[in-house]
Amino acid sequence: MTDQKRVTIIEILIVVAVIGLIGTLSAVAVSSARANARDAVRLSNVRQVQVSLENFFIARSSYPITDNVAALGYGSTGCLSTEGFQSSCDATTEGILIKTVPVAPDNGLNGLSSCGGVANAFCYLAIKDGESYVIQFELEHAITSAELQRGLNCATPEGMKSGACSVE
Repeated sequence: MTDQKRVTIIEILIVVAVIGLIGTLSAVAVSSARANARDAVRLSNVRQVQVSLENFFIARSSYPITDNVAALGYGSTGCLSTEGFQSSCDATTEGILIKTVPVAPDNGLNGLSSCGGVANAFCYLAIKDGESYVIQFELEHAITSAELQRGLNCATPEGMKSGACSVE
């Protein structure tokens, strides 16, 4: 007689369980990486708008004034030129600072930063007659290196800070 080893059902179940566990861990890691990438895009978009706002300030000695809190990239804030926010810029628009104002990627957000009828927006408001501004935005995760929290954060000419914007 020869000794033959056979694969038992328990061994097969263990292999299937290990493969399932690896698959689940991989899905969680990919999901977290995607959320971090979306937050990086949000921060990049806010910084891009801030640079354009500083260029506007250099040209006009004030920040663009809007009637109310405005959802950047939507409606009348689709473009920023030295004349202020406009719905769009074309070839005849002079002094374009940012041809297409970026909008926030809204996947993964909770709608905490909403304005102008738009959920998950970058919400802009000029304060003190254009002497300053605030941009409120939401993040999916905290970014400790930038001292920003999960949820609402605020960008001003002085930089970014965690928490909702306050208008003083």
